[in-house]
Amino acid sequence: MKILLAICVFMSSLDASWAAEPEFTLGVWRNITPPSAPTSFPEHVFCQGVSIDLQSPRTLYLCICAYDPARGGLFKTTDSGATWKKLGELDEPLHVAINPRDSNHLYCVDGVRGKTLGFWVSRDGGETWSMPDGFKKATEKPVGTRDLYSIAVDPTDFRHVLVSFHSPWAGKNCGLLESNDGGESWVAHDSPPGLKGGYGMAVFFLFDPDKKIGNRDTWLFTAQEGGFFKTTDGGKSWANVYKHSMTHGGNQLYRAKDGTLYSGGYQYPARSVDNGSSWEQIKTGLTYSWYMGIVGDGERIYTACSNKNQPFFVSSESDGLTWKPLNEQKFSAVPFTIVFDPANKILYSASWEEGLLALQLPKGK
Repeated sequence: MKILLAICVFMSSLDASWAAEPEFTLGVWRNITPPSAPTSFPEHVFCQGVSIDLQSPRTLYLCICAYDPARGGLFKTTDSGATWKKLGELDEPLHVAINPRDSNHLYCVDGVRGKTLGFWVSRDGGETWSMPDGFKKATEKPVGTRDLYSIAVDPTDFRHVLVSFHSPWAGKNCGLLESNDGGESWVAHDSPPGLKGGYGMAVFFLFDPDKKIGNRDTWLFTAQEGGFFKTTDGGKSWANVYKHSMTHGGNQLYRAKDGTLYSGGYQYPARSVDNGSSWEQIKTGLTYSWYMGIVGDGERIYTACSNKNQPFFVSSESDGLTWKPLNEQKFSAVPFTIVFDPANKILYSASWEEGLLALQLPKGK
């Protein structure tokens, strides 16, 4: 009896990462949403950003938002979704960024509604969060709001951060905040000239040091009204590079192995072969709809739309223009974010009201 009791105590003390991983069927989407975060339209509970720790790819962070902020929160798994833990007290987290050199160092942007709007930092893997005093000061004037929408991190310097906003700035369209010291201090950049809509913007670095494309001052700013804007001088000047808007809620940017960029968008996804200086809509094989999440695995690119009863779509990275259904499974919620685990060949899709979906890809090439 004592031996059995000791074994039970030992087993209960194990970290969640020791738990059995979920069983995936090759090529079939499986819902792995945290049980305490139901997602369905009557509940108005939404899967938003999902982030993967590439140093430990079984570890995911999932942002859940809701019309009732008390039902939202940040969730973490260390076993590909077999078990989940709710972290901290953030009530409407949208995106998490993970330091590629320190898995415990995280940023999170929170927005739209709730009591925890703003930019947050964790040094303990999400257990606790703090808002830098510099961010508090920067959002007093000229900004006047802490209602954030997206985050971008310099691929060469995790301390170099850009954030965009959901709400307009005081008396004008919202711009960007830039930090070079991990959020301790910020510089405000006004919105691009000619921007039509004053809310719900997304921002990205157009910088790939491995491919020698762009630099730390090359950014893409996407809007719900007015299209896409590009800067090559850190926000001093902007070019309106695409007339079509991003989808309400946000969009994702994916760079293929040949350097081609793919973005979600209103009506159809978009494609750029010149690092975001010009874009074209991708239509062949796709449904007229809203697109947000888009990602690739080095061989194929994946996306899906907001229309009801639609499949995920796939295209070869060597093509990118012609798309077809991935499989026969159909869903009724646009993926907010899709990420890929290259070590275990798993796609994860935070699909708005469908929940978090996982797809096991073939492990061979």
